[in-house]
Amino acid sequence: MFQKFTKIIEIKSRSKFAQPVLSLIAFCESIFFPVPPDTILIPIIYFNKKKYLFTIINCTLFSVAGGIVGYCLGFFIFDLIKEYVDVGKQSNFLKFYNEWGIIAVFLGGFTPIPYKIIALTSGYSKFNFLLFVILSMLSRGLRFFIIGFIIKKYGDFGINILKKNKLLIFFLIPLFIIGLIYLLISHA
Repeated sequence: MFQKFTKIIEIKSRSKFAQPVLSLIAFCESIFFPVPPDTILIPIIYFNKKKYLFTIINCTLFSVAGGIVGYCLGFFIFDLIKEYVDVGKQSNFLKFYNEWGIIAVFLGGFTPIPYKIIALTSGYSKFNFLLFVILSMLSRGLRFFIIGFIIKKYGDFGINILKKNKLLIFFLIPLFIIGLIYLLISHA
């Protein structure tokens, strides 16, 4: 049964529809879809290692495009509801998010924190759009690259690496990067 299931995934991962499905999943996940694109990204790279860079770039671009849509939704939701809520009570949150949003966007793009929440919140708080896009490209691209590289390089062993080291890869590495950036900025 498991071998039959694996064969079906292999065939689907190599089909001409694999990349468009990945694009659609990556795009929708950044707005509303609950399934992360990793679930499609991993088998596509596993069964088609020669196209791993194309697959990573595809996943990153469509994920960030969906994040931009999420940002815009958040931006316009604020304008629609600001008449009905006390914006003054939200000013502390908005100030905090705009001050620390760089960390939020980077972590949201890299970690299992739902990126869609970060995209909507960034738009809602009117976080700098260009900075949002740059940080999203960096964090989503780095996340998908690490996953793709590990799968391409190590195959089955790579899948086990990802399963056993989620905390290290998706929480500690981004925190280390943020700390490094902070140190570089504070000493500049």
